[in-house]
Amino acid sequence: MKKHASKTLIFLSFILIAFYPSNHGLKAGSQKVYQPTIGEIICQEPGYHCLTIESKIEKIEKKTKHGVKIIEVETAPIWADLWPNDTEREIIMKVNRLNIKLKPGMIIAMPNDLVNKTFMDFSPYPKEADSLNEKFLIFDPKLLAWAAYNAEGKLVRWGPASGGKPGYHTPAREFRIFKKAGPKCRSSKYDAPMPWAMFFHKAGYAFHGSPNVPGKNASHGCVRLFNEDAEWLNKNFIEVGTKVIIRPYTE
Repeated sequence: MKKHASKTLIFLSFILIAFYPSNHGLKAGSQKVYQPTIGEIICQEPGYHCLTIESKIEKIEKKTKHGVKIIEVETAPIWADLWPNDTEREIIMKVNRLNIKLKPGMIIAMPNDLVNKTFMDFSPYPKEADSLNEKFLIFDPKLLAWAAYNAEGKLVRWGPASGGKPGYHTPAREFRIFKKAGPKCRSSKYDAPMPWAMFFHKAGYAFHGSPNVPGKNASHGCVRLFNEDAEWLNKNFIEVGTKVIIRPYTE
């Protein structure tokens, strides 16, 4: 990357290291280190504010032996309830690196200005990188995000990601994609869906779609992406042989 990376990139790297130290060699039974979501950190940056998800009360019908009874149930809102505008919802989900269900008490980073913006305006990566004379895909576990650059070093697209959790860190070095799969791909080891998988490591690690991108590193070594991002990369950017760069968890 160019030396003049954005202040946001530097700020997030520093703060995430402070809040989320490396836990290589974490032993069974040892005390776990709390991992704040990236939204909890970003919402304290200039240009953002923090929103706490509140529960809502729904009235539902429950059948009893005496008939039907109306009861009140406390639930969490869904994304579309709070942000019915598709573009705004996409921005907020990608800024927070979240596609999981909302829960009461969850802290969401809210940009102060969403007018005429798209998610590309909120990229944690610079718009230009040093050209490698070939296109490449990069994942930074500190930023919890991936970026696709073309051969001229221009940012094509970025998106949220979740790498390996403590004890299962995604290996940090350069790779090449050696295999691609379709929407029905599954992990043979964990029997879990891996739609649109793009394999880069002989241990079975891949970039793939997931409905569980939780705003922190949480996988067993793969890089989880939003399903729509995995499909886009698989169909429009990644080829067998494409360079992949995995950055370290600490500098």
